Amino acid sequence: MITPDLLRRMCHARSRLQFELEPPASVAKLAREAGLSTSHFITQFNALFGETPLQCRTRARLQRASEWLLASDEPATQIGLALGFDNVGSFSRLFTRHFGMPPRVYRRTAKRFVAPLGCVALMNEAHASDLNFSEVAPGRVVQDGGSAPPHH
Repeated sequence: MITPDLLRRMCHARSRLQFELEPPASVAKLAREAGLSTSHFITQFNALFGETPLQCRTRARLQRASEWLLASDEPATQIGLALGFDNVGSFSRLFTRHFGMPPRVYRRTAKRFVAPLGCVALMNEAHASDLNFSEVAPGRVVQDGGSAPPHH
């Protein structure tokens, strides 16, 4: 049985696996901090979150890589190395397995399909900024650098 305290420690460990890049926390260290042996930590982590600690870290890095690919013109190889992948080949293989296409193709394909902000997103932004809808919508810039058409 997982106690609330152990659940809190496991959630903290998952957060560190997802967000710490340099230096990345070792699974053994996270297990000690959670008060578990390494093997028990891995078993409990997998039971709670449906993936091993290594899978969690890799998935988080791949997600960060996909965001970075769309937000910059940085070479995919540099992105992979900056996110802690050991070599370009392993990064490209893992990225392709996860997203169904290599990083360069993902960047080219995904940028073409970035949609303009929808009405609900614009209304939320207007509300958060204390503006009316018409002050937010016209000429709205979208992620790929294009302009969203005004919403009426």
